[in-house]
Amino acid sequence: MKPYDQVITKEAKTQVGLFRVHRIKDQLFYEASSAYTVANLRDPKFTRQYGTEASIMDYGRFNYVAQPGDGAALIPKIGPYDYFAVEWGYRQYPDDQAEQKGRRALLARQAKDRMLLFGDADPSEDPTRQTEDLSNDPIEATRLGLANLDRVAGYLIPACCKPGEDYDLLENMYGQLWAQRNRELMHVTALVGGFEQKNLYFGDADQVYFPIPAKRQREAVAFLAQHVFRTPTRLVDPAILRRLEASGVASRVLESQQAVLRSLLSSGRIDRMSEHAAEAAAAKKPAYAPADLLADLRKAIWSEFAKRPIAIDLYRRNLQRAHVERLIRALGGSASSDLPALARSELLTIRQLVTAGPKAESPLVQAHREQIAARITEALEARKVQVSGGSATPSPFSRRR
Repeated sequence: MKPYDQVITKEAKTQVGLFRVHRIKDQLFYEASSAYTVANLRDPKFTRQYGTEASIMDYGRFNYVAQPGDGAALIPKIGPYDYFAVEWGYRQYPDDQAEQKGRRALLARQAKDRMLLFGDADPSEDPTRQTEDLSNDPIEATRLGLANLDRVAGYLIPACCKPGEDYDLLENMYGQLWAQRNRELMHVTALVGGFEQKNLYFGDADQVYFPIPAKRQREAVAFLAQHVFRTPTRLVDPAILRRLEASGVASRVLESQQAVLRSLLSSGRIDRMSEHAAEAAAAKKPAYAPADLLADLRKAIWSEFAKRPIAIDLYRRNLQRAHVERLIRALGGSASSDLPALARSELLTIRQLVTAGPKAESPLVQAHREQIAARITEALEARKVQVSGGSATPSPFSRRR
């Protein structure tokens, strides 16, 4: 035994064991749940045996993938990874040599059993390591989850309202509905520019980080274009809203859209995509480059300008303004990033888009177009002055020469 083992009491060793299992369960359990498929989660037999995710500590609070009639389990339970973590933390060995051999054997089981994979939560980089997500297919899981949320929206009033009572329960459940929707949509967002980290050692594989295929990233953006950037009509039902507030639903919709835009257009994601695109080009492999992402977002958010007459409702006008403001904010990003240059190019393209063609039939939509063009021009001019080291307006305290 090592010298320090000789002085550690039995109680202290127990505490060390508790720390070990706590560390494994609270920090490294997130990836194992990506072993489950959508079909698994809709299967009554599978969910009875293995639960709804590999670890109860993955915080998948309920099975949002299961559909009416499936008969699958809905509430999580202790899963395969939890048993693995307990064995890692508490299994007894006769000596150090046996412990090292036993732990190596435990870890080796991950190579054959994805339910035992581990990895810290990092949804900004690795879509397989997210909290409260289900299955190895975030797109299909979220599609089914949103279908369930639409159903729930139709039940809200009869489920939450009783004669003689106020609307507090309805308000709470409506807020929870939006929160769950946003959570599921962010699971899809993580695919864009994502890498799956596999905890492999030298000799096991030639790399640890595996990029999400370009085709898969495009599918994720197309899904977001349909479900984030289009107004969720079931959730803006006046029958619900007029019981809760005089106004504010437009802001609620916009906040959801802005969260996705912020994530997609973050400098970290764009920089990661740029690096991978460069590597893929050198290897003559396909990649989903940042320019592809920005072009796809533009097509999704400004699609009204491909139609005649040009009609843009309140929710879409809000989204378009938010998109422009996000791009303007990106102009001041790091000089070592591609994001500022790409943002400037997008702003120029959008300005051309909104100023081209005939006037809109609605005076409000025409005013919106003119305001967008003016805002872009203002931002680009201000940025030009800032880069040149000047000031947009002379200081009243500057001395005339």
